[in-house]
Amino acid sequence: MTPSLDLFIFSDALGWKLAEERQFLSDLLPHRSPCETLLGYSCTCDPAILTGTLPPQNGHFSSFIYSPSTSPFQWARYLAWIPERLIGHHRIRSFISRKCASFMGITGYFQLYAVPFSKLHFFDYTEKKDIYLPGGINGGQEVIFTLWDRLGIPWYRSDWRAGDARNVVAMKNVLTEGKVRCAYLFTGGLDAAMHAHTTHGPEVDKAFSQLEQWIRELHQIAAKNYHEVRIHLFSDHGMTDTAAGSDMLKRFESLNLKFGEDYAAVWDSTMARFWCLKPGVQEKISLWLAQQKEGSILSKAQLEKWSCYFPDGRYGDLIFLLKPGTIFVPSHMSRHKVPAMHGFAPEDPTSTACWLSSHPTEAPRRIEQIYHVMRAAAEKVAQHTS
Repeated sequence: MTPSLDLFIFSDALGWKLAEERQFLSDLLPHRSPCETLLGYSCTCDPAILTGTLPPQNGHFSSFIYSPSTSPFQWARYLAWIPERLIGHHRIRSFISRKCASFMGITGYFQLYAVPFSKLHFFDYTEKKDIYLPGGINGGQEVIFTLWDRLGIPWYRSDWRAGDARNVVAMKNVLTEGKVRCAYLFTGGLDAAMHAHTTHGPEVDKAFSQLEQWIRELHQIAAKNYHEVRIHLFSDHGMTDTAAGSDMLKRFESLNLKFGEDYAAVWDSTMARFWCLKPGVQEKISLWLAQQKEGSILSKAQLEKWSCYFPDGRYGDLIFLLKPGTIFVPSHMSRHKVPAMHGFAPEDPTSTACWLSSHPTEAPRRIEQIYHVMRAAAEKVAQHTS
C-alpha cells in the first residue's frame, strides 16, 4: 500500500456558517475552522488559493476592466443594435461566450454575462488564461500544481470544466490505482444550487447530500489503497441569501453622464466599479453614490484592509459595495434577481469560507494560506521519498 494521501477538495461557496449549521461531515472532518475570505468573487479568491498571494500581487480581482485600447471585443459594436432583451438571454449569452472564447483563444473561465454589447468594446477581460495551468496567473506567480510537479511527487488535479460527477469518477479511478500522493478535486455543485435556490431548501439539501456521499466514497476507496488518508475540504467564500434588489444602475442614468466619454463602469452583482475619464466626474459620481442607502463607497483604507487596493486604479477609481443580501437588479452580471450571491464584505458571517480536515494541521486563517498547507503536504512527501 502507498504510505499516505493528501486529498484537497475545493467546494465552491461552502461557507463556514453553512458547514457548521449542517455539521457537514463533522465525523469524517473533525478539525474545523473558519477561513477569512477576500472581497470579490471566485475570480478574486481562486488565484489567491492557488498561489498564496493577494490580488494586488497576482493581479486578479474582477472579470472586466476599462481598457478600450486592449479590448478583444471590438466586434461587439456590430451587435449593439440588437435589443438587449433578445441578445441578453442567458442561453444566448452562454452560446456566444463559448464561441468567443474559442475564437479569441481564451483558456480561462470566460463569460460575457450581461454586459451590454454597446459597452463591451470599452472593456478587457482579466482571466484569459487557465489559472490552474503554468502561466495562467496575471502576476506570473507559480500555482501549487507547478510546485507539486517541481517537487517530483505523483499528483493529480481534476478538470474544473468537466463537472462534478465526471470529476468524482475520475478521482475514484485515480485513488483506486493508489499512486498519487497529493490530489485536488474541484467541485462547484453547491455554488450552482445555492445561486439557483437560496442557501436552504430541497435542492440545496440534495446538493449537500450528494457531495457528502461522494466524499465518503472517495475516502472508502482511498482507505483501501493508502496507509493514511488525509482529507482537507475547503472553500473560497460563503453564500448569502438575496433579500433585496437595487435598481441603482437605472437610477444612475439620471446623472446624464456619457459612457465612454465622461466615465465607464462595471456593475458586478454586489459592487459597482467606476472609472472617471474627465475632471470633475469623480466628484459628481461620489456625491451621488454617497446618497445611496443600499451600500457605501469603499475608501482606500478599507480596500487596503481587504487586500484589494490597486494603486493604478485598474479595477476602478471608485468602488461602491452593497450591503450583505442586496444585489444590483439589473447588473452587468445578470438582468434578473439571483436567489443567493457572494461578493459582500469579507467580515459578514455568511461570507466566511471554511477549512474542514480529517487530520490536525496548521489551519489556514485566510484563504490564501490554504496554498501553504498544500505546499507543506507536498514537501513532507518529497522529504520522505528523496
